[in-house]
Amino acid sequence: MLHNLSVNKYFKVFCFSIIVFLLILLSISVHLDRATDDDFFLSIVDHWNIVDFLVERYKIWTGRIPLEALMVSTINYPIFWRMAIPLSLLLLSTSISKIVCQKVTLYYTFIILILLFAIPLFINANAAWWITGFYIYLLPLSLATYAISFILNQTQSKIQFILVCMTTFFFAYAEQIGVFFFLIVFTVFYSEKRTRNYKNFIIYGLALINFFISITAPGNYVRLRAETWSWFPDYLNYSFIQKLSFGFDKLHQLFGFYWNIPLIIFMLLLALLYIVYGTKFLVGNMCLATVIAFTSISIVQWNGLSFPLFGKNFLNANILNAEKWVSVSTYISYFFVMMVIISLLVLILATLKNNHTKLMVLSIFTVGILDTIIIGLSPTIYASSLRVDYVFEVCCVMNCMYLIHHINQLNHRETQQT
Repeated sequence: MLHNLSVNKYFKVFCFSIIVFLLILLSISVHLDRATDDDFFLSIVDHWNIVDFLVERYKIWTGRIPLEALMVSTINYPIFWRMAIPLSLLLLSTSISKIVCQKVTLYYTFIILILLFAIPLFINANAAWWITGFYIYLLPLSLATYAISFILNQTQSKIQFILVCMTTFFFAYAEQIGVFFFLIVFTVFYSEKRTRNYKNFIIYGLALINFFISITAPGNYVRLRAETWSWFPDYLNYSFIQKLSFGFDKLHQLFGFYWNIPLIIFMLLLALLYIVYGTKFLVGNMCLATVIAFTSISIVQWNGLSFPLFGKNFLNANILNAEKWVSVSTYISYFFVMMVIISLLVLILATLKNNHTKLMVLSIFTVGILDTIIIGLSPTIYASSLRVDYVFEVCCVMNCMYLIHHINQLNHRETQQT
């Protein structure tokens, strides 16, 4: 018994030390990139009155006024973002822990942080470690996740309530994060009756109002015309379905990243749960085989091997171009990824018995997919690089933790029975 307590203590110290080390390492590693938008926002205070700049941006470019106000006010102070980036990652980690198990635990925070660092490098570099990307993606997503954890919390203090209300004036101005918040909280309201209280409805209402203000800014329409001409001149000639197909290509790109560790771990955990606890049936077994095939291909590709039998565009993570557009292997790959997604949905339904866990995992996975596909409704879908994929990756991390927690609960239940 004493030996177990000693091991547990040392493991806690190890986890805490790694968390601190990673956050300090990140803090000293991030820097401004003068060849990107960092330089533009750095120069604002030298040439503009901040209020005049924000009014002008609202009229001709974007509705993200609070986020840009914070950015232009603080980007010139490295101490701010050197502290804010690691602290936002820590807030995101602790909030996911609280969403999953109703409390912040050191072990879960440690695992979540490791998974967040394991997100494909180019996505992290664009959405979390790039200074401008931090203000538009990591920061609002951390705040939105914190708000969701509060809504799920059984004890809600007045101070926390006020803080969460304040967060809606930031995260709701990032469109992708707003959609993420609304859909997940809607699922929470549906599955957890106790969350339907006036505090949570006020938070949801404030977020809706701020989101509406953001998306109806006149600058959004001016920007749409300008960006269409700059990045995708034929974009307005495409149908709604064709635009969504670009979004699916973006989703396909995520599945083509064979080093996408959070996605692979989510799949492997779900497959393991189905094998051990799932309701077995023919379709479920076929879905399991599909998921195992995909993860096997990803792991083999990870080691530098390819599959020329399916064509060079099979699970090719490069963006769509004229060559890929007419390649048969591209559409074979699209079909395979579609089958993998359907298989994952079937396995979730066939494996998870707890209704709340099932609904949350299902909705989070669906939100990650939808939040990626709707990027196709913007002409900057390919110009936005990989930062728009960050929400999907965080959804995978959340689902990994839900499955890990579910496994822990099942093991605990079996231990009690024996």
